[in-house]
Amino acid sequence: MRNTFLLMASSVIAGLALAGCAANEQVDANDGQAAEIFAVEDPWIKATEESLDETSDDTMTGAFVHLTNVSGEDQTIAGAKAEIAEVVELHEVIDDGGASVMQEKPGGFPVAADEAYELNPGEDHIMLMQLADEISPGDAIDITLELENGESQTIEFIAKEYVGAQENYGDVDDATHDH
Repeated sequence: MRNTFLLMASSVIAGLALAGCAANEQVDANDGQAAEIFAVEDPWIKATEESLDETSDDTMTGAFVHLTNVSGEDQTIAGAKAEIAEVVELHEVIDDGGASVMQEKPGGFPVAADEAYELNPGEDHIMLMQLADEISPGDAIDITLELENGESQTIEFIAKEYVGAQENYGDVDDATHDH
């Protein structure tokens, strides 16, 4: 009888321990954190010049990052937003008869499952326009990538000086401009 009681007690304790583990796993899985969509490498934003004309409403800069889609599904980055900029667009650089021209990219940035997608100077990038403030080297700027399926992921970009790609972005008077 005593052996039966010990066997039953051991079974109950083991069952409670397993139930506790399962409960902890469920809490961890549902702790309010969104699943990571992109693994992020080298997120940076071009610092604006010290001579930034604070009276201008058309100041701008570019943001760059190397992304890997770890969601297990094809994704399309359809837009982006940042508190520091009134206008944020997804841009590409195309060859227009020997001249590099920057323009908004139709259809966004498609990123296949388990594939990398690089945003680099002189190529696809995130454009921040009508900045509310100067961006100095070392500043951390949050940019939220908005996906076609309604999901989003916020990435912290670190500002650094960059003298390459001395782009001429033209005169930006409003959000309905052409480059």
